[in-house]
Amino acid sequence: MTMSWQSKLAYGWGSLGNNILYGFVATYLALFYTDVLGIAAASASLLFLVVRVVDALFDPVMGMLVDRTSSRWGRFRPYLLFAPPVLALLTVVAFSVPRLDPSTTLALAYVTYLLWGIAFSAMDVPYWSMSAALTLDARERTSLVMVPRTLASVGFIGVNIVTLPLVAVQGWRDVAILYALIAVALTWITFARVRERADHVPSPRYQVGEMLRLFVRNRPLQLLLAAMLMTEIAFTVRSIIPAYYLRYNFDAEALVPLFVGVFAVTTITGSLLSPLAARLRGKRGAALAGLAVTTVTSVGSWLTGYQSLAPILGWIAVTGIGYGVTNITLLSMLADTVEYGHWRTGRRTEGLVFSSNIFKTKVASALGASLGLALLAAFGYVAGARQSSAALDGLHATMTIVPGVIGALAAVPLIWYRLDERRHAELVRELDVRSAGA
Repeated sequence: MTMSWQSKLAYGWGSLGNNILYGFVATYLALFYTDVLGIAAASASLLFLVVRVVDALFDPVMGMLVDRTSSRWGRFRPYLLFAPPVLALLTVVAFSVPRLDPSTTLALAYVTYLLWGIAFSAMDVPYWSMSAALTLDARERTSLVMVPRTLASVGFIGVNIVTLPLVAVQGWRDVAILYALIAVALTWITFARVRERADHVPSPRYQVGEMLRLFVRNRPLQLLLAAMLMTEIAFTVRSIIPAYYLRYNFDAEALVPLFVGVFAVTTITGSLLSPLAARLRGKRGAALAGLAVTTVTSVGSWLTGYQSLAPILGWIAVTGIGYGVTNITLLSMLADTVEYGHWRTGRRTEGLVFSSNIFKTKVASALGASLGLALLAAFGYVAGARQSSAALDGLHATMTIVPGVIGALAAVPLIWYRLDERRHAELVRELDVRSAGA
């Protein structure tokens, strides 16, 4: 049965709320640590790497819990009711860490960030797992995923635009409280108004060993996760650098909202174009085209230099279109691997697929944030000081060519990806035949 646009929009509100908090933490927690709490860039780099990798180990456990859940609200919705307030509270706590002696401050940052990551998994894994239980049509999934991912871009990049002006007036903790309240309200809309399909096939329970076996047998999932890992590392690097880049390379910190806003509008434009791109070129072709755009524009912006901000804004605008197309199509392809796994193993495991995705996202966030901060340290960045020419050149490279090269690597796994729309439709028909004969 075709989903109505009202249902797709109701599903998307949860992603908006989720990404208001994720965008706030992913973009500004590093700045809060280095420039407010006084944590050295190298120490912050190690913190992001360690915490995100440790936290990511919880995601497969969360996927197992989701696949085992059975309640009067279904398999996914209970988490959308109970997890958001916890995540909201921990967001406020993370931005309330006091500046004490360096060791104590660093320890508090480790603990609060780790707890935040675990709470994020408890909401994000079931939220995205639910998408595979809303429709089986591969093409409709592109339009379904487009809605929450577009709203995710609105939340993530919108937070980038308004946060620094709000912080200047209210301070970090009060801004965190504001975002937390909005996020909880939006996610509860999804809980109240979205239901999984009545004919949805539940997943039999499985243990850790079998979970690994199921993952190994799902090659399309492995290839997609590898491609998405590269794109998200590139995106994370590009997300945490603008506040530094505009402050020091252009002496234009006040233009961070404009810079991020341009990227926001074009990313959303690319997201909206993704269903059309997928129809014209297929999902895989659309993703590869988007990656080509992000790579070419990254090289172009690097060669342009940082003498003027206007051409950099032009390059980042086109980059956003490519990223929007790539992001939506890859995520839509991820939902298709649920049916592939069901066809190959006889088990339908949305929790496994989407917890693997969140695990990948956290690893990408860890590697991207750690890489970005490590490059700052390597180029000689000193918080609050006048930067050397080497540091300025390093900031420019980190903002442009570095994410471009990383993003280009995402195309490599897609060369071997063969689960196109035609093959997916065949698998769904075979599964229907098996179900009718059972």
